[in-house]
Amino acid sequence: MNNKQAKIIVSSVVAASAFVAVAPNQQADAATNIEKLVSDAKKAGTVLKWAISIEGSADGVTQPWAQFNAAKKAVAKAEAALSGASYSDRLKFESQLLEPKTQLQRAQGYLDAITASAKIDAKTKALSEAVLTNNLDQVEAAYHAMTAEFRKQTILLDRVYGQSTRDKIRNVVKGPAEQLINYLKNDVTVHMYVKTAAEQLRVGKYVEADKSIKDAQTILNSNVLIWESSLKKNLDAINASQPVQLVSISRVDSTTVTVKLSRAVSSIQLSDFTFDNSLSVSRAVLSNDGTTVTLTTSVQTPGIKYTMKFKGNSASFTVPASVVPIQIGDQTVQHRETTEVLSLVANFTESYNQPSRNTVRVDIPAGIKVVSINGIENNIAGAKSINVTPETNGNVTIAFTAKDVNVASIDNVITFNKMQSNTVVETKSSAKLNFYAPGKTGSFSNKKIYYVDTYNNYFVISDGLKYKMMNSANVYRNEGIAVGFDSFKSALDVEDTISGSYNPTSNSTFEITSNFYFVDLLLNSEFAYKSGTAGYRIDGSTINLNGTAQPNYEIIFYKNSAYIGKTRVDAKGAWRFPTNVDQNAISDYSFVQQVAGKATPTTLGLGAKTLRVVEGPLNLLSVSGGTTHDNDLSNESLVFTVAPLKNNTGLVLAQDQVVALAGASIVVQDNDGTIIRFTNNQDNTKFTPVNNGFQVKFGTIDPGKGNAVIIAQGKTDGLSGPLKVNSIDGIQNAYGLSMQVNSGFQITGY
Repeated sequence: MNNKQAKIIVSSVVAASAFVAVAPNQQADAATNIEKLVSDAKKAGTVLKWAISIEGSADGVTQPWAQFNAAKKAVAKAEAALSGASYSDRLKFESQLLEPKTQLQRAQGYLDAITASAKIDAKTKALSEAVLTNNLDQVEAAYHAMTAEFRKQTILLDRVYGQSTRDKIRNVVKGPAEQLINYLKNDVTVHMYVKTAAEQLRVGKYVEADKSIKDAQTILNSNVLIWESSLKKNLDAINASQPVQLVSISRVDSTTVTVKLSRAVSSIQLSDFTFDNSLSVSRAVLSNDGTTVTLTTSVQTPGIKYTMKFKGNSASFTVPASVVPIQIGDQTVQHRETTEVLSLVANFTESYNQPSRNTVRVDIPAGIKVVSINGIENNIAGAKSINVTPETNGNVTIAFTAKDVNVASIDNVITFNKMQSNTVVETKSSAKLNFYAPGKTGSFSNKKIYYVDTYNNYFVISDGLKYKMMNSANVYRNEGIAVGFDSFKSALDVEDTISGSYNPTSNSTFEITSNFYFVDLLLNSEFAYKSGTAGYRIDGSTINLNGTAQPNYEIIFYKNSAYIGKTRVDAKGAWRFPTNVDQNAISDYSFVQQVAGKATPTTLGLGAKTLRVVEGPLNLLSVSGGTTHDNDLSNESLVFTVAPLKNNTGLVLAQDQVVALAGASIVVQDNDGTIIRFTNNQDNTKFTPVNNGFQVKFGTIDPGKGNAVIIAQGKTDGLSGPLKVNSIDGIQNAYGLSMQVNSGFQITGY
């Protein structure tokens, strides 16, 4: 071995020994670094812990994002360092990270709760502002928006860790919000009942209207309301407009029937009630509430259908049967149980009101069973078509029920088709007929809600099973939180998901496992009514309606109750619909939202929103003459009257009240060509709104201001003779329409 080889071997041995010696130190350094990172994460978690605790620095309002992000970053660094550590080190240090990670989870709940608190506070303030307008439509809209936000956000308020911290956040907004809700709920409810009753009367739903009126009156009788006087006045007007209609007739026994009237009456006449088929009436007794008449009849013959007439209306029943009569043309969806029997009458007449003798084909859907046709027993289960010859009065009457009492039958429609030479020439259809099967004893899990009847205390799940709710005994939860019966009912809605354990005769447990949040149909704020105006004012031939609604739904539009089109709501909940406006007229635009692809409703539903649009220009009607006759316009005060808006027949539609902008001005011209501008708040000129117009107090003319005042100099200095009004700027109505000045207006006698 030469010297060169020996040196290489010695160098290699030294290098190897150095490597072996350094490796333990590097491992120690890495462990020390991880320990420091974990320590930093624990410290950051402790800081965050006190930042989200009322015993620390938390105030229930401020969001400690800096501490949250610092803790999150520190934990992330420690976890990243642990990814390359030994198994024992990971086991050791991961257990130490549990506490700061727990604080991160609690902090997220704290941050979310404060965000929810801010949203509730914003809606509460908006509702308070709406109250100041004294406009119940605005109050109602703001109330629904606020309560929807309140129900949605209060869940987040309850997820904060620590009772005192949780109470601190909730006390900031929850108490004031609940207080405002309780303060307004009776007024809003009565207002809704009154509007609902008016709409129900408009479409002929007299029974429903009577119930809405009674519900409103009950609240008025038992509470002191904020807008009690105006609500009572509106309710009295609606009540007085109800016609007395025959709503239904029901057989009690072989000599007794009860007749339901659409509204209460003070007296009746026995002669008002007549039957066919030789059935006579010997006595009529009016109920205490004036809405039900009990008739004593001669003995009714089994199997015969009797038709009673009352003030031009008629209704029928068949003996024997416990039949619930419904009407063709009434599009109220029927929510019934599979054990109930319903009757339906369709009348077909020819010209001169002669009864039709053409065959009528009755189409029965699959889930329906017919039990009688024109009073004659039948047993026909759908889906089938039945050819029927109308009775001498043109009526086709069928009694029917669900095909199977244990199986729900939903969304059925029965059609009556008058035939001529095997061709359908006239069709009449029932409303949707839903027969619900009784809920089954036992447990069910995560079922969608199909229908809710809070008045009769039951709900139906998507497979058509009907579950009854009891005020006492049952246990109710909303997304894991125990709630009372009323709270559960108010939260339960279509499309919610529900689980439960059901016993129809004993205790049951129901839980809303997932709330479905529905976006209300709203117009954008630009269309909000201004106080004291006849409607939204516009001067133009088109209007671009826009607003928000449930994402991906359709909005159906009507003008003066006639369908005019529809549009799709985009994924962000926005919609837009341009349409024509009748000139110099009032147009009522109504709109409803529904699931995209459904058939267009033939009539407006109860959830329809309406915008009244009044079209026409803001014109000048007259100018009062001056009084000094000194040919000096300075210091004269003249009144400019706004023209009332009229339709083509001369009927007054609206009277605008004007707003004078800070820079409002008027330009006048005399016969020798002098043109001068007078501007509001300059040289003592002052524009002031008055009833149906505005007043101008003319100031001095300052020649030093050039064409800002004297636009053109005529043959002589100053103004003389009659003055032509060239233009008026800066005068608007409540909706920002600018005044138009036609030629011919003069100022005289100044």
